[in-house]
Amino acid sequence: MQASTLAIHGDAGDRMISESSPPADGPPQMAGVATAWESAATGVNARRQVVLRTSIVLDRGTPALDRLAWLTRIGLGGRVGSGRQWFSWIHVDDWLRVVSWCLGSEEPPEGVVVVTAPNPVRNAELMRSLRRVLHRPPAPPTPAPLLHVGAVLLRTDPALGLTGRRAVSAKLTAAEFRFTHPHLDGALEDLLARR
Repeated sequence: MQASTLAIHGDAGDRMISESSPPADGPPQMAGVATAWESAATGVNARRQVVLRTSIVLDRGTPALDRLAWLTRIGLGGRVGSGRQWFSWIHVDDWLRVVSWCLGSEEPPEGVVVVTAPNPVRNAELMRSLRRVLHRPPAPPTPAPLLHVGAVLLRTDPALGLTGRRAVSAKLTAAEFRFTHPHLDGALEDLLARR
């Protein structure tokens, strides 16, 4: 089993991503690294190989969720850029259940498995959900140029906020996999409301 990332698809715009979607040609910091990582395991000596192309995993104490929650708490919880970029995500509990399913189901999958909740959202909806769960008022949007400046200060890549992927797993859907947290609001409530 190899852990990979949906970032292999680069900025996919509105295109729906599933296991059959080809990787993107770039940008190198996203698709390039992921492509090289997956290629390193090509021809591995194993009876079965599974490549987990994982979306953003939401969990307490992780940089992704902590940073988003912090920005929302200090009043910067508005949409980023246009707000139309897609955000595919999965609650850590469901991520662990998908890994368990890949390892031990009666008919285990093979090849690429897209590991994401079945309901991706746009950035504007993500930020609206964070404000609701954290009881914050509406916030002004963050224009793309300002995000570039903020990314330098926060030592991160602005592409993380300005690009996205809209992904749903055809393999999990076909297997009728039952998510504990299929919707973003419920996942954020579980992770943030009890703090």
